[in-house]
Amino acid sequence: MRRLLLLAALTGLVAPVLEAQSSQFGVRGLGIPLRPYSPRSLSAGGAIALFDPESSANPAAVASIFQFTSLFSTSQNFRNSTNPFGSQSGRDNRFPQIVAAGPVGGTPFGVSVSLSGYTDRSYTLGTVTEVELRGQQVQVYDTLSSRGGLSDLRLASGWQVAPWLQVGLGLHAITGLNRVENRKAFSDSAYAGANERTDLSYLGLGASVGATVRLHRSISLAGTYRNDGHLKVDRDSLPITRIDLPTAWAVSGRWQPTMRFTWAAAYQQKQWSASRADILAQGGIGAENTYEVSTGIEWLQETRNPQHRPIRLGGHYATLPFPILTGRQPHEYGISLGTGFRFTQGRGGIDLAVQQLWRSDGASYTERATVVTLGVSIRP
Repeated sequence: MRRLLLLAALTGLVAPVLEAQSSQFGVRGLGIPLRPYSPRSLSAGGAIALFDPESSANPAAVASIFQFTSLFSTSQNFRNSTNPFGSQSGRDNRFPQIVAAGPVGGTPFGVSVSLSGYTDRSYTLGTVTEVELRGQQVQVYDTLSSRGGLSDLRLASGWQVAPWLQVGLGLHAITGLNRVENRKAFSDSAYAGANERTDLSYLGLGASVGATVRLHRSISLAGTYRNDGHLKVDRDSLPITRIDLPTAWAVSGRWQPTMRFTWAAAYQQKQWSASRADILAQGGIGAENTYEVSTGIEWLQETRNPQHRPIRLGGHYATLPFPILTGRQPHEYGISLGTGFRFTQGRGGIDLAVQQLWRSDGASYTERATVVTLGVSIRP
């Protein structure tokens, strides 16, 4: 049973019933990837994330911090999942982005510490089968549950090289824990059930570099490259395997023809195929490279207080790295909107993002989710 439990924890076993999970597309591999964006960036589709110092996408953006800022965000996820075995609704709560950033007094540098979600692997799988025991058919109820995922702790610094150029460097520690439990029960009370638990812990180190360039008064470009190295996996404090993590790059363009209006578009690629061999070695079905395209706008209602009641709209399309079934790469697309409020002379703020997401593997596995993200920021 321990071998089965480990295999399920690392690769995800598809079962006929899915209950109370974050996403059925987070069962395989390392889970469903999360976007390390602030509520402001999420509400604009993610397109402005490379320019946003409250997101963890581009370390160069930290150079634009002009006063100390802290952000805490929480997301409520409402979803409905459908597959060949039925449909199930559920909800969960995450804390996707925590940031503290500020300028280094008297220098052209900014520094940021952030904690973001990397992947999520929270699910419950159930099966009902029949086995023959002592000449009789007995129903067996198996329940496999996982709680946890990976987080990204980033220390970043941005440098204002010139009025038109910013560069940055980020150092990343990728950590996490999966608590995995397998329960077996029999319909005949004459047979005792079984219960086994294990903890899988993870640790990896990575680095990112980035830049933003102002080409014209109204046009800016941003780009970033990231390498996450590999992930060490321990089971109950004992090393068991390692998984290579992806390299990634992203570019974004921003157009600001007036003080009130901003339009941005972004493209990102992640080489998740680096994980394929390690996942196949554990009995999984591999991993695929992914990409994401996004676009969004921000309209300011008050130019003197730009972050008070802006209107933000956006959309994105992305492929997902871990197939449920061989030969079918799942994808996600979504639309988003949001706004924000400032109070106490701009020292406090609330930002709201609402996303409507659709996920599918192109065949029989589909999912619809509504994600409400609330961020609270303080600028003392």
